[in-house]
Amino acid sequence: MFVTASDHLHTKELDSANANFALFRKYHKLEDPDVSDGEATLRGDYYFSRFSLDLIPVDSVEITDRFARILREDASRFSSEELPSMTYENPGSFARGKALLESQLKKICSTENQEMRQDLERVLLAGGKRLRPALSQAAYGLGRDPSYPILPLMVMIELMHSASLIHDDVVDQGQKRRGVPTINALRGNLKAVRSADFVLGRAMELLKIYKGSGINERLAAVSEQMCIGELEQMECLNSGIDEERYFDLIRKKTALFIEAAAWCGGIAGGCEDSVLQALETYGYHIGIAFQIKDDILDYTGKERFGKETGQDSRKGLRTLPSIIGIGKAQERVTEHSEKAIKAIQNVNGGVSRTALIRMARQLEKREI
Repeated sequence: MFVTASDHLHTKELDSANANFALFRKYHKLEDPDVSDGEATLRGDYYFSRFSLDLIPVDSVEITDRFARILREDASRFSSEELPSMTYENPGSFARGKALLESQLKKICSTENQEMRQDLERVLLAGGKRLRPALSQAAYGLGRDPSYPILPLMVMIELMHSASLIHDDVVDQGQKRRGVPTINALRGNLKAVRSADFVLGRAMELLKIYKGSGINERLAAVSEQMCIGELEQMECLNSGIDEERYFDLIRKKTALFIEAAAWCGGIAGGCEDSVLQALETYGYHIGIAFQIKDDILDYTGKERFGKETGQDSRKGLRTLPSIIGIGKAQERVTEHSEKAIKAIQNVNGGVSRTALIRMARQLEKREI
C-alpha cells in the first residue's frame, strides 16, 4: 500500500485508490511484452483517472499531497518539493492571464532531473492555443461572486491537456508537436510517459485549492472518459466507422474536456445555475467543432502549427472528412459553432461573453 490513513477513515476508498494507483504505475512502466506502449500508456491513464475518482471521497489534503509527491518522485527519479506559492490574482485581461499561465508553466518544469526539465520546457513552453484555460478564464468573467481563484484552475487544466498530448505522441508515435521534437522522439516512450506523469503530479498539487467545489470531481470524471474514448478509438483503427460512432468518440476524447473547462471556470467565478448550463452547452459544441476542424486540417495535409499532418490516415483512423467529405464536415463545424454562440448570446457578461463568441468564430475559421 502506498498511503494509509492514520485514523482508519475512508478505508474502502483509500484501498481502491491504492489499487488503481498500483495498476497505473504497472502499465506506465511499459514492461508488458503483450501490450503495445501506446495501449499501455492509455491503460495507465485510465487507472490514474480511476485513482483520482477514488481519492476524492477520502477528503484528505495530506493524503492527496503524499500521492502527488510519490508520483512526481517516481516519474523524475529525484526528490521534489512542492510548487512555490501561486498568485491568486484575478488576471482581468486575457493577455495578463496568458502571461501568468506561461510563468507558472515554467515553474512547473522545475525538477532536479535536468533532462526532464529540458524536455518539459521545450514542449510545455513551445506555445499553443491555450484554448482550455482561456475558456475557463472567460467563463470565470461571467460570474458575479467569485468563489475560488482562476489562475490555479487555468494551470491545472493546461497541465492535464499537456500531459495528454505527451501521451498521445507516444500512442501515435508523433515526431513533432508545436514545431519542436516530441519527447518520445528524442528520449523514447518510457521517458515521455514519465515526463507526462510528472506533469500530472504537479497538477495534483493544485487540487486542494478547489476542494469541495465539484471541480476536482468533474475533471477526474472527464479524464476517465477521455481515456475510454482513446481506447475505443484504438479498437476502431483500420475499420469502418459511421458518423454516429465518430461523434461518440470525439465527444469523449475532446468535447467533454472543453465543456468541463467552461463549467469549471463558471463554478470558480460563482456563476448562477442558468449561466453554468449555458457554459456547458457552449463548451460542448465548440469542443465538437474544434475536433472536426482539427480532423479537416489533418485530412487536407496542411501543416498545423508545427505538427505532422496525415496522422489519422496513417494509423488507420477514419474521421468525419473521410466519412461525409470535407465540405459537409465544414458545415458541421459551422453548425456546432452557431449552437455554441446561441447558448450564450443572452447571458449577461460584457467583455467575457464577447470573448466567448469571438473564440467560437475563430475556432470555426482557423487554419492551424
